[in-house]
Amino acid sequence: MWRKVINVSNYLAGGLFNIGLVVAIIVIAYFIINRAFDFGFGLLADDGMSRPSQEVIVEIPEDASAMDTARILRENNLIANEFIFYLSAFMNGSTRHFMNGTFTLNMNMSQEYLMEALQSTRYLRQEEGRIVIIEGRTNWQVANLAATLGYFTAAEFTYELENGFFAHSFLEDIAERPQRLEGFLFPDTYHLPPNPVPRDLIVRMLDRFDQIFNEAMWARFAELEFELGWRPTLEQVVTVASLIEVEAVNASDRPIVASVIYNRLAAGMPLELVSTVVYATNTAPDQLTAAQFNVNSPYNTFNRTGLPIGPINNPGLLSLEAALSPALSDYLYMMPLDEGMFFANSQEEYLAMRAGQME
Repeated sequence: MWRKVINVSNYLAGGLFNIGLVVAIIVIAYFIINRAFDFGFGLLADDGMSRPSQEVIVEIPEDASAMDTARILRENNLIANEFIFYLSAFMNGSTRHFMNGTFTLNMNMSQEYLMEALQSTRYLRQEEGRIVIIEGRTNWQVANLAATLGYFTAAEFTYELENGFFAHSFLEDIAERPQRLEGFLFPDTYHLPPNPVPRDLIVRMLDRFDQIFNEAMWARFAELEFELGWRPTLEQVVTVASLIEVEAVNASDRPIVASVIYNRLAAGMPLELVSTVVYATNTAPDQLTAAQFNVNSPYNTFNRTGLPIGPINNPGLLSLEAALSPALSDYLYMMPLDEGMFFANSQEEYLAMRAGQME
């Protein structure tokens, strides 16, 4: 009898020991696996801290799954591995709370920060306005377009242009004068916040110019002095680009148009460009009168030599590149034709072509 009791006690004790051993093994295995996952995530997950700050607009569709969201983040270079991101989000319960919509995220966000951002309205973008500015538009035309779209009045936009302070470094050497920012509002498509004010658009356009006129263009700008024999200012280069923008018929004409402008400047000849009279008088080209070609304006290139006092529109990238890299030519005259442009070295050749076009 006592022997049976002892055997039962030994059996129960052995069972409890085995259960305790199994539990201990499970606990130890859990901590080992957990550490292994943490180590794996540390190797495979990009914490974002090594990347510079740069906003990224990400669209998460309404029917996107958590895995779809991870894939979109990876395609936008916000994470290194979509599977690691998804697994991490699944383990901490984030996958059930990801939102859809348009998010403003940043390249330097860690995975954990991204998970939080996708669950917060803080990073959801509100509805935006959209405005498309075409190359060669003047500041006044930009103002009228914004007013037509109902964002603000043309007068409000013009007032901010003339009186606002803009701390962009490339503006430091631009002379104080009316239409000082003409030429530097880069033409592009812009998204505006709800209820925008003129400064919202102006700053975006100036920021875009600063992006477009990059280090390579600044290096080219520095080299231009040796080719021209004189040192132009940034304002003068942008002024040449604005003339190219309106005078060139085709993209391939732009570097040659640039060479004609620089050649005439070097020869001390008036540029005699109708586009400058159009700007000076705010008159359509087909409505100009003979008297207007003698208007007393620092923009009129018929009755004075040199460049206009400033740009006559906001040129695009191709015209800026042409102003920085003009073609090598001896051309002094040019004329638009239906299929392109005619260029000539002499006045006689130019007048002959002009007479032929009038017949």
